[in-house]
Amino acid sequence: MLVPISDFLHLDRVTHLAGGGQTPFLVRAQAALERFAQAKGTGLAGQRANDAGHASVAEKVAALLGAEADDIGFPSSVAHGVSLVADGIDWREGDNVVMERWEFPSLMNPFLAQRRRGVELRTVTPEPGTMRAPLARFAEAIDAKTRVVAVSHVSYLTGERHDLEAYAALAKKVGALFIVDASHALGSVPVHAPVADLLVGCCYKFLLGIHGAAIAYWNRARIPDWRPALTGWHSVDWRPPFETPGDLATKSTGQVFEPGNPAYASLYVLDESLGYLQQVGFDRVFAHTLALSGELRAKLVARGLPVTTPEAASERAGSIAFLADEPHAIRRWLEEAGVLVTGELGRVRASVHLYSTPADLDRLLAAL
Repeated sequence: MLVPISDFLHLDRVTHLAGGGQTPFLVRAQAALERFAQAKGTGLAGQRANDAGHASVAEKVAALLGAEADDIGFPSSVAHGVSLVADGIDWREGDNVVMERWEFPSLMNPFLAQRRRGVELRTVTPEPGTMRAPLARFAEAIDAKTRVVAVSHVSYLTGERHDLEAYAALAKKVGALFIVDASHALGSVPVHAPVADLLVGCCYKFLLGIHGAAIAYWNRARIPDWRPALTGWHSVDWRPPFETPGDLATKSTGQVFEPGNPAYASLYVLDESLGYLQQVGFDRVFAHTLALSGELRAKLVARGLPVTTPEAASERAGSIAFLADEPHAIRRWLEEAGVLVTGELGRVRASVHLYSTPADLDRLLAAL
């Protein structure tokens, strides 16, 4: 056992293998919410505390991603962050975006909305009889008019982990932006953000945060002139109240992802959860996750279940999925047995994390 289950709420009652949806609440993060509550309503002193928390969590995120704190911003969600990215591109009629057909809507839909500006969304289909699209098939969809190559580091549907360096090379070859959704990778496996031009990820899965704030990374060294089209008071330099409005002076840091106040309560929790994960050691968390997910995959395959997640450790993370005709029924059955998983969209997904143990896997298999 990597950490005691008493570090989390409710783990004494259930076997939690649903972290790919959201992880259980970290007990010590309750104190972070209390700190936010105490800061609110104390005037400028409270705002200074909020700003200090913002700076602290940006430093922790940057350390995790191999980035600088000024590269990091906190939109309200992944969908919000991707929308800022998609709307901020100077599109030309006939441009295209390439991604997998089964990509998560938070990454797909903001680009789908660009059809109104003459942009084509090209979706790569899997090889027949599989749930995977080889890199060569992805490359075939890219041409001189491709402006964006987008991919999830780890697929929410299948659990496949993509080789970001390989996809980045495809984008670079035609001068396209490489955009990554790291939601199912962050906190589960290493993520090196500078391989991407822009990267987003949620906080309420393996980073042990809560809803309300997501992470966004802007590769300012590679695309220094990019800015989102949407702005607000928080993402631009301050203008004196009676000065004649001129051109907007949009900030040159990740704060461009924050047109208004970020969700400070969520950032207090994220700062606490990242501190906890740092104390445990991210390398230990990653090794534990990959060892358990490999064990889980092997046991599911031995049962004869049609597992969609690749076997190689470099091609998976913390979630293992298998196809099922009635995933909702299986999920409900497992819940009644005290085992939480995700069951929808034609598959059942079980996710392990630092609080998971081999005994959790045995309980899942016994209930199945």
